[in-house]
Amino acid sequence: MPLKTLVHIATIICAVTQFTACGFFDESSKKKEEAIARVYDKYLYKSDLAGVGSGATTPEDSIQAVRNYIDSWVRHNLMLRYAQDNLPDEEKRLNDRLRDYKESLLIYAYENELVTQKLDTVVSDAAIEKYYSENKDVFKLKQDIAKVRYIVLPLTESVKLDSVRVWMKSPNDFNRPKLLGFCKDHAARYMVSDSIWYNKDDLSSFLPVNRFNLASALNSNSYLEVADSGYGYVMKFDGYGMKGEDAPQDYIRNEIVSIIINQRKIEFMTRIRKSIYDDALKNGEFEVYIDEGIKPGKP
Repeated sequence: MPLKTLVHIATIICAVTQFTACGFFDESSKKKEEAIARVYDKYLYKSDLAGVGSGATTPEDSIQAVRNYIDSWVRHNLMLRYAQDNLPDEEKRLNDRLRDYKESLLIYAYENELVTQKLDTVVSDAAIEKYYSENKDVFKLKQDIAKVRYIVLPLTESVKLDSVRVWMKSPNDFNRPKLLGFCKDHAARYMVSDSIWYNKDDLSSFLPVNRFNLASALNSNSYLEVADSGYGYVMKFDGYGMKGEDAPQDYIRNEIVSIIINQRKIEFMTRIRKSIYDDALKNGEFEVYIDEGIKPGKP
């Protein structure tokens, strides 16, 4: 594991359990200092005040900041002591929770580092196709979707659309660069390189769907030109999917990739955990002291 990762993990654990082993050496060295405050058996030392009052504008303000800090420290630790004395069971539960959290955090950091270093996150088209074919029934559309290319043109500029209509209706490798050039020069917004799937809410955010029959456009793969008060819209619908139908593979491609990678992660960590257990068992690195007649969980 990289040194940087180990340092990061150690820092997190130390912060979570500051009152345990990570603070032992600091406390030992502080005992050589002169204490400036005490609450029962807990002491505040000069080094604990490092930086306190450093942002004050006058020496008087700096002194007052230190006094405020000391007073706050005293009050805090008095309340802490009373809480510890009056809620001993709660303190034990809190310590148990912090211990569990520390251990879970360490395990999570280690597993995450293993996954980052070792897990194959490249998902081939064949793997996506296979998963889609085997699980098609799971991926049903929750709403209507449309595959559309579009150009949004400001009405303040007069442009000829004769060639644009041809390029939008029949795109090919020859005219696509010309269409892109036109869009860069004249469009306020556009998406013409590839058809992308959008749901109705998406379409409503950048197309005036109230100015044409969306259902009709979807069903007929229409080419449309409409305008509102500020813009003209050139649209070519290239496909559609209705709510309840199987979702197109390219519409849920990213979702499938995430599912496949997550499955790999689960399988990978299952193998790692089993390997750790089997190796420890083989090498005698753990033992379970329990009589066969005693059921787990009972004294």
